[in-house]
Amino acid sequence: MHDAVLNSPLAGLLGRKARDLQVDGRSCSLAEIPFVDMLNLRGDAGDARFAQAVLDVTGMHLPTTANTASIDPQRQLLWLGPDEWLLKLRDRQGEAVGAALRQALSGIHSAVVDVGHGFTTLALQGPGSVDLLARGCPLDLHPRVFGTGALAQSHIAKAGATVLCLYAGIQYEVTVRRSFADYLVRWLCEAGQ
Repeated sequence: MHDAVLNSPLAGLLGRKARDLQVDGRSCSLAEIPFVDMLNLRGDAGDARFAQAVLDVTGMHLPTTANTASIDPQRQLLWLGPDEWLLKLRDRQGEAVGAALRQALSGIHSAVVDVGHGFTTLALQGPGSVDLLARGCPLDLHPRVFGTGALAQSHIAKAGATVLCLYAGIQYEVTVRRSFADYLVRWLCEAGQ
């Protein structure tokens, strides 16, 4: 009999509720999006067979322009480098999609690695979210520069993170290693008081 309980990295700190914060009189909320399956995908974007296999299995076009993403409500395919992507799946299909990708990419120079247990995702939403991120992130996050759909790998308060803008100036997702998640959330809460 199993009595194991699966907990997210921030279950004890944030729980299932969003934390309301204030930044210079503007509100935002901070929450964890727990248990997102994540697959690191490596391959040659110039190889039509590779790109087609990814599209066939995931239903998403491979982003080939730096710092862009393919996004739908349940899945995101984030460009991390010329031959590297992060596939995030909220539909709990990571294991099946990973197996299908490995099979579809058989014989094609590629790699598919499950990295979901090593990371978590934070959601920042509200008019104060961009200012909160800017307090610890060196990127120019102004909506005219870092607009809807923009993506960058950087750091926030010394924690390495991938920042995805879902709605310019209002809604962001931050993917961070689980070992830095507690530190980063505490820092964001302190910065948003």
